[in-house]
Order: sequence, then structure tokens, then C-alpha cells
Amino acid sequence: MADAPHPEPHTDENTTDTDRAIADILSEMRTAAPARSTELGRLLVDLLDRRNAADATRSADIGAVATGIDRAVRALDDAASSAELMQRACERVAELCSVDKVVLSRLDGDRMIPVAALSTAPGTMPSLPSEFGLPDGSPEADAIETNTVTVGSHIPAELRELLGANGFTTVPVVVDGTAAALLHVGAVLDGSRRHALGVFAEVLGGHFERVGLESRRERQTALLRESARRWTGDDAPPSHGALDLAPSQADRDAAEQRLLEPLTEREADVVRLILTGASNSAIAAELVITVDTVKSHVKRILRKLGATNRAELIAKYQSPAR
Repeated sequence: MADAPHPEPHTDENTTDTDRAIADILSEMRTAAPARSTELGRLLVDLLDRRNAADATRSADIGAVATGIDRAVRALDDAASSAELMQRACERVAELCSVDKVVLSRLDGDRMIPVAALSTAPGTMPSLPSEFGLPDGSPEADAIETNTVTVGSHIPAELRELLGANGFTTVPVVVDGTAAALLHVGAVLDGSRRHALGVFAEVLGGHFERVGLESRRERQTALLRESARRWTGDDAPPSHGALDLAPSQADRDAAEQRLLEPLTEREADVVRLILTGASNSAIAAELVITVDTVKSHVKRILRKLGATNRAELIAKYQSPAR
């Protein structure tokens, strides 16, 4: 997984001004007359009290953010599908960042495809827009390129009905080492909330890699076995004397294991979907990765399995000598 998004450091301007004023007073007290020193001492005590209060508030804010992140992450743990995870992510971001509008979009090359959204105001959720291009030099493009939480004032026209017109903050969601999605919130977040959004986006990427793995593999296995039955003619009643020639389920499972043995876990997922006839776009949607990432996986798979194209790969699976 790529490095976590790096939110901009939070600078409390009031604290900086207070620290500067304290330094000025301490410097002046070295040469001040007694009466002035007494006055400066009172000012110093007041400033120190203010700084301590600001430090306590900041510590409480950090604790609240940490608690919010923990609560938001826990809410993702039992999501049973990518669709459920996407919707929960929008809900948790709204709560974590104290915003009322959130949009999650899948990335496909230079295209953004809105797939989930949330508006906390009753009856205000418009339908998701169609996919649209990712403009060069936009805050979204910068967020993806630098893997950072980024703010912008010009909301894409396609998202204005969802996000409003008061600026936005966006962060990439990295899956399998590639920015696969973008989270938009309809507000310009401050430092602590930007940090919280960045941490949450990193964890969300990990959940996308893992969520529904067992159920997804069950679906892939069912589809794979269905394809195997079609290829071997298992759907038709076997003719007399042909029972010994029909491959058993154990034979198909063993063949699948031999075929997938050289591959990584993610490459094996891609192969299972290829063998069901899934397109690159369908594979990208199922595994929550980009089409370009799918293409890269396919190239490595063909090389590892000694096939020149998908048809040859499928033929290797069909072949009785596999």
C-alpha cells in the first residue's frame, strides 16, 4: 500500500502569537526598570495561563479526533460488500469531519465515477452524476499526484449539487498501491480535521483491499465452476460410458490450484474473474482497482502462465493436459 496521505501540518496562529509575545516579554524584562518588570511579570503570567489553556484545548481536540477516527474505523469492520463499505465511509467521514456533504468517486484513468454520497439534511440527496473527466492541475489531480489531503474553492460542476458551493476538501483512497477513489467533503477543513480525513482514507484503502474477500472468492469460485461445467459439458447428462471421462470437481479444483500457483493473491483474483469472461472494467469494479492496474496484472499473469492472450489463458484451463 502506498504511504498514507500527508495532511498539512496544523498551525495554531493564536499559540504562535502567544509564544512570540512571551519571548518578547522575557527579552524586555532583562533590561526593564523595576516598575516595568512588575508590569511585564503580570503580563507574562497572563500569557502563560492563556498558553496553558490553549495547550489543554489542543490536547482535548487531539483526543477527540483520535476517538473519532477509532469510532469511524470500527464502523467499517463488518461491512459485507464494497457498496456497503462505500456508503458507510461517507457516513463516517461526515461524522468525523463534522460536515454534512460527502461524495466518494471511483477513479478510472482520468475519469471520476461518483459511486456513493451522503447529505445529512433530510430529503436533500440528489442522484449521483455521470462520470466526468479529471482536469489537469485541479485540486483532485494534485491530491492524487502528491497523495495528500487537498482543499479547493472551485467545485467541479458535476458535484456542485452534491457538495454545495462553499469549497471542498479531497483525499485519495489508495488501493493496491494506486489511487482508486477520491473522497470529497463539502467544506474547507481545518488542520486537525484534515489530519483525521487523511488517516481515515488510509484505513479505508486497506478495508477496500480486504472487505468481502471471503464472499468475493465464493462468488468467483461459483462462477469459475459454472464456467468449468460449461466448458466440459457437465450441464448435459453424460452419455453411457462417459462417466469415467468427465472431470470431477476435485480434478477441476486441482487444475485451478496448479494454474494459479505461480501468481500472487491479487493476480489469482484477476485470473478467476478472467476465466468467467469478465472485462477489464468489470474486474476493476469488482476488485476496487483501476482499469490500468487490471491491465498491469493481466500482463504479468500472461507472462507467468506462458500465455499470449486471454483466449490462450482460458484454453490452458480448459485443456485436459493442464
